[in-house]
Amino acid sequence: MNPIRFLVATLFFSFISCLGPASAQTAPTIYVGLVSVTPTNTPVLSAVEGGYFKKYGLDVKPLVMSGSSTALAALLSEEMSFITIAGSGVINAHLAGRDAVMIAGTVNYAPYEMVVSKDIKTVEDLKGKKLGIARFGGSADFLARWGLEKHGLTPGKDVIILQTGGNPERLAAVSQGAIQATLLEQSFAYRAKKAGLHTVIDYSTIGLDYQHSGIGATKSFVETHHELTTNFLKALIEGIHRMKTDRDFAMEVIAHHLRTNDPATLKIAYQYNVPTVPDMPYVNLKGIKFLLDYIGETNPKAKTAQPENIADNGPLKEIEASGFLKTLGIGHF
Repeated sequence: MNPIRFLVATLFFSFISCLGPASAQTAPTIYVGLVSVTPTNTPVLSAVEGGYFKKYGLDVKPLVMSGSSTALAALLSEEMSFITIAGSGVINAHLAGRDAVMIAGTVNYAPYEMVVSKDIKTVEDLKGKKLGIARFGGSADFLARWGLEKHGLTPGKDVIILQTGGNPERLAAVSQGAIQATLLEQSFAYRAKKAGLHTVIDYSTIGLDYQHSGIGATKSFVETHHELTTNFLKALIEGIHRMKTDRDFAMEVIAHHLRTNDPATLKIAYQYNVPTVPDMPYVNLKGIKFLLDYIGETNPKAKTAQPENIADNGPLKEIEASGFLKTLGIGHF
Protein backbone atom coordinates (compact mmCIF):
# COMPACT_ATOMS: atom_id res chain seq x y z
CA MET A 1 0.00 0.00 0.00
CA ASN A 2 1.17 3.54 -0.76
CA PRO A 3 2.72 4.90 2.51
CA ILE A 4 0.70 8.11 2.36
CA ARG A 5 -2.50 6.18 1.64
CA PHE A 6 -1.74 3.97 4.63
CA LEU A 7 -1.17 7.03 6.83
CA VAL A 8 -4.39 8.59 5.60
CA ALA A 9 -6.34 5.41 6.29
CA THR A 10 -4.87 5.11 9.78
CA LEU A 11 -5.60 8.75 10.65
CA PHE A 12 -9.05 8.53 9.16
CA PHE A 13 -10.17 5.61 11.27
CA SER A 14 -8.74 7.20 14.41
CA PHE A 15 -10.52 10.50 13.71
CA ILE A 16 -13.80 9.32 12.18
CA SER A 17 -15.32 8.57 15.57
CA CYS A 18 -15.33 12.32 16.21
CA LEU A 19 -17.50 13.06 13.21
CA GLY A 20 -21.17 12.78 12.49
CA PRO A 21 -22.76 10.13 10.23
CA ALA A 22 -21.43 9.83 6.70
CA SER A 23 -23.07 11.63 3.82
CA ALA A 24 -25.12 9.84 1.22
CA GLN A 25 -23.15 7.55 -1.06
CA THR A 26 -23.83 9.84 -4.00
CA ALA A 27 -21.83 12.67 -2.42
CA PRO A 28 -18.15 12.72 -3.47
CA THR A 29 -15.80 12.02 -0.59
CA ILE A 30 -13.33 14.86 -0.10
CA TYR A 31 -10.36 14.39 2.18
CA VAL A 32 -9.02 17.52 3.85
CA GLY A 33 -5.66 17.36 5.61
CA LEU A 34 -5.33 19.37 8.82
CA VAL A 35 -1.65 19.96 9.54
CA SER A 36 -2.01 19.71 13.33
CA VAL A 37 -4.46 19.90 16.23
CA THR A 38 -4.98 23.64 16.56
CA PRO A 39 -7.89 26.08 17.01
CA THR A 40 -6.99 27.59 13.62
CA ASN A 41 -8.74 24.57 12.08
CA THR A 42 -12.08 25.81 13.44
CA PRO A 43 -13.39 27.16 10.07
CA VAL A 44 -13.10 23.76 8.36
CA LEU A 45 -14.43 21.87 11.36
CA SER A 46 -17.34 24.29 11.76
CA ALA A 47 -18.33 23.61 8.16
CA VAL A 48 -18.18 19.87 8.87
CA GLU A 49 -20.03 19.84 12.17
CA GLY A 50 -22.54 22.45 11.00
CA GLY A 51 -23.45 20.25 8.03
CA TYR A 52 -22.55 22.89 5.44
CA PHE A 53 -20.39 20.65 3.28
CA LYS A 54 -23.26 18.18 3.13
CA LYS A 55 -25.54 21.04 2.17
CA TYR A 56 -23.45 21.49 -0.97
CA GLY A 57 -23.28 17.80 -1.75
CA LEU A 58 -19.82 17.08 -0.36
CA ASP A 59 -18.83 14.32 2.05
CA VAL A 60 -15.80 15.97 3.67
CA LYS A 61 -13.46 13.95 5.88
CA PRO A 62 -10.96 16.07 7.86
CA LEU A 63 -7.82 14.16 8.80
CA VAL A 64 -5.23 15.38 11.30
CA MET A 65 -1.75 14.92 9.85
CA SER A 66 1.77 15.31 11.21
CA GLY A 67 2.80 18.69 9.87
CA SER A 68 2.78 20.69 6.65
CA SER A 69 5.26 18.50 4.80
CA THR A 70 3.12 15.39 5.27
CA ALA A 71 -0.07 17.23 4.32
CA LEU A 72 1.58 18.77 1.26
CA ALA A 73 2.92 15.41 0.11
CA ALA A 74 -0.58 13.95 0.44
CA LEU A 75 -2.03 16.86 -1.54
CA LEU A 76 0.48 16.57 -4.38
CA SER A 77 -0.03 12.81 -4.59
CA GLU A 78 -3.82 13.41 -4.81
CA GLU A 79 -4.54 11.64 -1.51
CA MET A 80 -6.02 14.95 -0.29
CA SER A 81 -8.20 17.37 -2.24
CA PHE A 82 -7.54 20.29 0.13
CA ILE A 83 -5.26 20.92 3.10
CA THR A 84 -4.78 23.58 5.73
CA ILE A 85 -1.29 24.94 5.25
CA ALA A 86 0.97 27.82 6.17
CA GLY A 87 1.59 30.54 3.61
CA SER A 88 5.31 29.78 3.79
CA GLY A 89 4.58 26.11 3.00
CA VAL A 90 2.69 26.98 -0.17
CA ILE A 91 5.41 29.41 -1.21
CA ASN A 92 8.20 26.87 -0.73
CA ALA A 93 6.24 24.31 -2.75
CA HIS A 94 5.65 26.84 -5.53
CA LEU A 95 9.31 27.82 -5.63
CA ALA A 96 10.22 24.14 -5.92
CA GLY A 97 8.01 23.86 -8.99
CA ARG A 98 5.17 22.06 -7.26
CA ASP A 99 1.54 22.45 -8.32
CA ALA A 100 0.37 24.16 -5.12
CA VAL A 101 -1.81 27.22 -4.54
CA MET A 102 -3.65 28.84 -1.62
CA ILE A 103 -7.34 29.44 -2.35
CA ALA A 104 -8.48 30.87 1.00
CA GLY A 105 -6.84 32.69 3.90
CA THR A 106 -8.30 31.85 7.29
CA VAL A 107 -5.55 33.26 9.53
CA ASN A 108 -4.23 36.44 7.90
CA TYR A 109 -1.88 37.57 10.64
CA ALA A 110 0.84 35.90 12.76
CA PRO A 111 -0.92 34.27 15.74
CA TYR A 112 2.28 33.29 17.52
CA GLU A 113 4.30 34.18 20.57
CA MET A 114 7.92 33.27 21.20
CA VAL A 115 7.74 31.63 24.61
CA VAL A 116 10.88 31.04 26.66
CA SER A 117 11.90 29.26 29.84
CA LYS A 118 11.93 31.09 33.16
CA ASP A 119 15.66 31.82 33.08
CA ILE A 120 15.54 33.57 29.68
CA LYS A 121 14.77 37.30 29.89
CA THR A 122 15.35 38.58 26.35
CA VAL A 123 15.62 37.19 22.82
CA GLU A 124 19.35 37.89 22.95
CA ASP A 125 19.64 35.51 25.92
CA LEU A 126 18.84 32.64 23.55
CA LYS A 127 22.36 32.66 22.12
CA GLY A 128 23.74 29.14 22.52
CA LYS A 129 20.29 27.77 23.39
CA LYS A 130 17.72 25.56 21.65
CA LEU A 131 14.43 26.61 20.05
CA GLY A 132 11.70 24.18 19.01
CA ILE A 133 9.46 24.40 15.95
CA ALA A 134 6.97 22.01 14.36
CA ARG A 135 8.58 21.33 10.98
CA PHE A 136 11.30 22.98 8.94
CA GLY A 137 9.69 25.22 6.33
CA GLY A 138 6.51 25.73 8.35
CA SER A 139 5.10 28.96 9.73
CA ALA A 140 6.67 28.60 13.20
CA ASP A 141 10.06 27.92 11.59
CA PHE A 142 9.80 30.98 9.36
CA LEU A 143 8.73 33.33 12.14
CA ALA A 144 11.31 31.98 14.58
CA ARG A 145 14.14 32.65 12.12
CA TRP A 146 12.78 36.09 11.28
CA GLY A 147 12.45 37.01 14.96
CA LEU A 148 15.92 35.80 15.85
CA GLU A 149 17.50 37.71 12.96
CA LYS A 150 15.66 40.88 13.99
CA HIS A 151 17.46 40.60 17.32
CA GLY A 152 20.90 40.00 15.83
CA LEU A 153 21.00 36.21 16.18
CA THR A 154 21.83 33.79 13.38
CA PRO A 155 19.40 30.83 13.27
CA GLY A 156 21.19 27.50 13.25
CA LYS A 157 24.45 29.09 14.43
CA ASP A 158 23.64 31.22 17.46
CA VAL A 159 20.43 29.35 18.23
CA ILE A 160 19.87 25.66 17.46
CA ILE A 161 16.48 25.05 15.84
CA LEU A 162 14.92 21.63 16.39
CA GLN A 163 11.77 19.93 15.12
CA THR A 164 9.88 19.07 18.29
CA GLY A 165 6.30 18.48 17.15
CA GLY A 166 3.00 20.33 17.42
CA ASN A 167 1.96 23.01 19.92
CA PRO A 168 1.35 20.56 22.82
CA GLU A 169 4.69 18.83 22.29
CA ARG A 170 6.59 22.11 22.00
CA LEU A 171 4.98 23.45 25.17
CA ALA A 172 5.94 20.28 27.02
CA ALA A 173 9.51 20.44 25.69
CA VAL A 174 10.15 23.99 26.90
CA SER A 175 8.37 23.32 30.21
CA GLN A 176 10.60 20.30 30.85
CA GLY A 177 13.80 22.09 29.85
CA ALA A 178 14.53 20.05 26.71
CA ILE A 179 14.52 23.36 24.80
CA GLN A 180 14.69 26.94 26.03
CA ALA A 181 12.29 28.56 23.58
CA THR A 182 9.55 27.80 21.12
CA LEU A 183 6.83 29.47 19.08
CA LEU A 184 3.30 28.74 20.25
CA GLU A 185 -0.06 29.71 18.86
CA GLN A 186 -1.73 32.15 21.21
CA SER A 187 -4.05 29.77 23.04
CA PHE A 188 -1.08 27.54 23.87
CA ALA A 189 1.04 30.58 24.79
CA TYR A 190 -1.68 31.43 27.29
CA ARG A 191 -1.23 28.02 28.90
CA ALA A 192 2.53 28.52 28.94
CA LYS A 193 2.27 31.82 30.79
CA LYS A 194 -0.13 30.26 33.30
CA ALA A 195 2.65 27.70 33.94
CA GLY A 196 5.19 30.44 34.65
CA LEU A 197 6.88 30.75 31.27
CA HIS A 198 6.91 34.11 29.50
CA THR A 199 6.80 35.73 26.08
CA VAL A 200 9.65 37.69 24.48
CA ILE A 201 7.99 38.33 21.09
CA ASP A 202 4.24 38.64 20.43
CA TYR A 203 4.05 38.44 16.65
CA SER A 204 0.37 39.37 16.58
CA THR A 205 1.05 42.88 17.87
CA ILE A 206 4.04 44.00 15.79
CA GLY A 207 2.11 44.97 12.65
CA LEU A 208 3.19 42.26 10.24
CA ASP A 209 1.36 41.78 6.94
CA TYR A 210 1.39 38.03 7.15
CA GLN A 211 -0.41 35.04 5.66
CA HIS A 212 -0.24 32.50 8.44
CA SER A 213 -2.49 29.76 7.13
CA GLY A 214 -5.35 28.95 4.83
CA ILE A 215 -6.68 26.36 2.44
CA GLY A 216 -4.27 24.83 -0.04
CA ALA A 217 -5.02 22.90 -3.20
CA THR A 218 -3.34 22.13 -6.49
CA LYS A 219 -3.92 24.43 -9.44
CA SER A 220 -4.85 21.46 -11.59
CA PHE A 221 -7.52 20.32 -9.10
CA VAL A 222 -9.07 23.78 -8.91
CA GLU A 223 -9.16 24.02 -12.71
CA THR A 224 -10.63 20.56 -13.31
CA HIS A 225 -13.01 20.62 -10.32
CA HIS A 226 -14.21 24.21 -10.44
CA GLU A 227 -17.76 23.56 -9.21
CA LEU A 228 -16.58 21.29 -6.42
CA THR A 229 -14.03 23.90 -5.31
CA THR A 230 -16.68 26.61 -5.37
CA ASN A 231 -19.06 24.49 -3.29
CA PHE A 232 -16.28 23.71 -0.84
CA LEU A 233 -15.59 27.43 -0.38
CA LYS A 234 -19.28 28.27 -0.03
CA ALA A 235 -19.56 25.72 2.78
CA LEU A 236 -16.41 27.13 4.37
CA ILE A 237 -17.89 30.64 4.30
CA GLU A 238 -21.09 29.39 5.93
CA GLY A 239 -19.06 27.56 8.56
CA ILE A 240 -17.14 30.76 9.31
CA HIS A 241 -20.38 32.75 9.52
CA ARG A 242 -21.90 30.19 11.92
CA MET A 243 -18.90 30.09 14.24
CA LYS A 244 -18.73 33.90 14.38
CA THR A 245 -22.43 34.33 15.11
CA ASP A 246 -23.01 31.29 17.35
CA ARG A 247 -20.46 31.34 20.17
CA ASP A 248 -21.75 28.17 21.84
CA PHE A 249 -21.41 26.27 18.57
CA ALA A 250 -17.86 27.53 18.03
CA MET A 251 -16.89 26.61 21.58
CA GLU A 252 -18.24 23.08 21.07
CA VAL A 253 -16.25 22.68 17.84
CA ILE A 254 -13.05 23.88 19.51
CA ALA A 255 -13.59 21.65 22.56
CA HIS A 256 -14.23 18.67 20.32
CA HIS A 257 -11.09 19.26 18.27
CA LEU A 258 -8.75 20.10 21.16
CA ARG A 259 -10.32 17.37 23.30
CA THR A 260 -10.52 19.58 26.36
CA ASN A 261 -13.30 21.05 28.44
CA ASP A 262 -11.09 23.42 30.41
CA PRO A 263 -13.07 26.71 30.43
CA ALA A 264 -9.99 28.96 30.45
CA THR A 265 -8.36 27.15 27.53
CA LEU A 266 -11.54 27.19 25.48
CA LYS A 267 -12.15 30.86 26.22
CA ILE A 268 -8.71 31.91 25.06
CA ALA A 269 -8.85 29.60 22.03
CA TYR A 270 -12.14 31.19 21.01
CA GLN A 271 -10.93 34.73 21.69
CA TYR A 272 -7.81 34.40 19.56
CA ASN A 273 -9.12 32.22 16.75
CA VAL A 274 -12.75 33.05 15.96
CA PRO A 275 -13.34 36.83 15.77
CA THR A 276 -10.17 37.30 13.68
CA VAL A 277 -11.22 34.99 10.83
CA PRO A 278 -12.28 37.04 7.78
CA ASP A 279 -15.95 36.71 6.85
CA MET A 280 -14.79 36.44 3.26
CA PRO A 281 -11.51 34.53 3.54
CA TYR A 282 -9.42 36.06 0.79
CA VAL A 283 -5.73 35.24 0.80
CA ASN A 284 -3.69 38.20 2.07
CA LEU A 285 -1.55 39.09 -0.98
CA LYS A 286 0.50 41.58 1.03
CA GLY A 287 1.18 38.81 3.51
CA ILE A 288 2.37 36.54 0.71
CA LYS A 289 4.59 39.35 -0.59
CA PHE A 290 6.13 39.80 2.86
CA LEU A 291 7.00 36.12 2.97
CA LEU A 292 8.45 36.21 -0.54
CA ASP A 293 10.64 39.19 0.32
CA TYR A 294 12.07 37.42 3.35
CA ILE A 295 12.56 34.08 1.59
CA GLY A 296 14.19 35.96 -1.29
CA GLU A 297 17.13 36.77 0.99
CA THR A 298 18.22 33.12 0.71
CA ASN A 299 16.29 31.84 -2.32
CA PRO A 300 16.70 33.91 -5.52
CA LYS A 301 13.58 32.33 -7.05
CA ALA A 302 11.43 34.17 -4.50
CA LYS A 303 12.60 37.56 -5.80
CA THR A 304 10.78 37.11 -9.11
CA ALA A 305 7.77 35.13 -7.84
CA GLN A 306 4.41 36.88 -7.94
CA PRO A 307 1.86 36.58 -5.09
CA GLU A 308 -0.95 36.19 -7.66
CA ASN A 309 0.65 32.94 -8.86
CA ILE A 310 0.75 31.53 -5.34
CA ALA A 311 -2.63 32.76 -4.11
CA ASP A 312 -5.74 32.21 -6.21
CA ASN A 313 -8.58 34.43 -4.98
CA GLY A 314 -10.51 33.86 -8.21
CA PRO A 315 -13.07 31.34 -6.89
CA LEU A 316 -13.86 33.54 -3.87
CA LYS A 317 -14.27 36.60 -6.08
CA GLU A 318 -16.77 34.67 -8.22
CA ILE A 319 -18.70 33.68 -5.11
CA GLU A 320 -18.86 37.25 -3.83
CA ALA A 321 -19.84 38.61 -7.27
CA SER A 322 -22.72 36.12 -7.43
CA GLY A 323 -24.45 37.76 -4.45
CA PHE A 324 -23.92 34.67 -2.28
CA LEU A 325 -23.10 36.74 0.80
CA LYS A 326 -26.49 38.43 0.74
CA THR A 327 -28.16 35.02 1.10
CA LEU A 328 -26.35 34.66 4.43
CA GLY A 329 -27.23 38.13 5.60
CA ILE A 330 -23.59 39.21 5.52
CA GLY A 331 -23.05 42.90 4.84
CA HIS A 332 -20.76 44.57 2.34
CA PHE A 333 -17.01 43.92 2.54
